[in-house]
Amino acid sequence: MMIMKRRIDILELHERIRFLRKDTLKMSMDAFGKQLGVSRDTINNIERNRLARPEQKLSLLKLMCKEFNVSEKWLLDGEGEMFVSDETEYNALIEQMLSSENEFVKNIFKTFALFDEKDWEALQHMVEKYNSVADSDGILRYDENPAAFVPDTPEKLEKIAPPIQVEKNEVS
Repeated sequence: MMIMKRRIDILELHERIRFLRKDTLKMSMDAFGKQLGVSRDTINNIERNRLARPEQKLSLLKLMCKEFNVSEKWLLDGEGEMFVSDETEYNALIEQMLSSENEFVKNIFKTFALFDEKDWEALQHMVEKYNSVADSDGILRYDENPAAFVPDTPEKLEKIAPPIQVEKNEVS
């Protein structure tokens, strides 16, 4: 008796989705759908390549990639690794921030790129100090919801962390 090994590199998109859900993640259609915010029937229709509203598909595919750390290239084209490495994910996030129209966001990342070990230690100390103060006051901690602490304007950031005056000869 010959056992056929399934070749995932030749699967169609809907077959890759089923392979991801069933064989790799070991999830039921219900659990998979619940995590994506859709019904079991929607997952069933996607896996059978009969989605009633195909315009739904792209947003669901992007959500699958995000929720399960799946490579978009693998999911859409069957090429490359199935899962995104942490480094790839970090690079994509940095690229997204640097391509922002918001100059403030770009400048923050450029500043971080210039940090040396001493700068990172100082920033870590500030965050730890903030967390300890927030804990004692019963305020939401940074690590519970980091997005809640990102100022949305330069003015709000300066209120939280005023600019430091540096002499020209201190900058390396």
